Amino acid sequence: MTEPINETKAVSQFASAVTSAKDMSLDASTYKWKVFLAGPSGSGKTQSIVTLPGKNLVVDFDGRASTLAGHDIDIYPCLELDSKLPEAWNKAENLRRIMTAEIKKGIFPYSGVIFDGLTMMGRISLNWALTLDPGRGLGGSAARQHYGPQMDALGKYVLATLALPINIVYTGHLELLEEEETGAHKFYPKITGKLRTEVANWFNETYYCYRVRDDKDQRLRYFWQTGGSGRQEFFKSSLNNLGKYWKDPVELDFSTEGAHGFEDLWERRFGKEVKAPGSIK
Repeated sequence: MTEPINETKAVSQFASAVTSAKDMSLDASTYKWKVFLAGPSGSGKTQSIVTLPGKNLVVDFDGRASTLAGHDIDIYPCLELDSKLPEAWNKAENLRRIMTAEIKKGIFPYSGVIFDGLTMMGRISLNWALTLDPGRGLGGSAARQHYGPQMDALGKYVLATLALPINIVYTGHLELLEEEETGAHKFYPKITGKLRTEVANWFNETYYCYRVRDDKDQRLRYFWQTGGSGRQEFFKSSLNNLGKYWKDPVELDFSTEGAHGFEDLWERRFGKEVKAPGSIK
């Protein structure tokens, strides 16, 4: 005979395994940026990464390191010289392994790494995938069997780096695509296949970078849009919870004194008196 349940003693197994969101808060002392900066060429993506607090390393896939001349930031070139020998992808994988090992040992010399940029990483990872199967399309182009391994390798690379306990930033371009069901045109990251609809979800912060020319003095002004709208729905900011801390767009005016970019958003979220981890100020 089954004994009746004593409801006064019955406790759900979840009671000790869950945390109430009401008791949670964002810990400024341990917060790590996990950011995707997207926009057209010349929109300020590469230039704005210099505002990331701390000592940082830029992994240059786009060959745009000259934009950073004069800044206190280290450059690790990762350029493809010969598509038949995917040295750039092998170099990137080796870098990831070294980063992971040194971070575990506590000897990695950087508080953040910027991968500039994701779109070119897709191309060099495809060069690697081409070595897996000799079958090619017209003119030696990639065939269907190459795209699966390419997307898998790129996706695993991004996710593995995002899991590291340091600041991680990726930059990338956008492309305008038509949705089959609705016919609406929307912007997505310019990478292969289904990754374009997945990658933005892997980041806590996804910002749209753009510039406009001021009609008065013809000066170029640079902005971040940190919330999605219209054809750019995937942009978001977990720092700007319910839009409490700033209103879009956020201008990066390097001609003025004070905090810009990442430092500006940090101050808006946590206050000027709270220094970002890794900051030397």
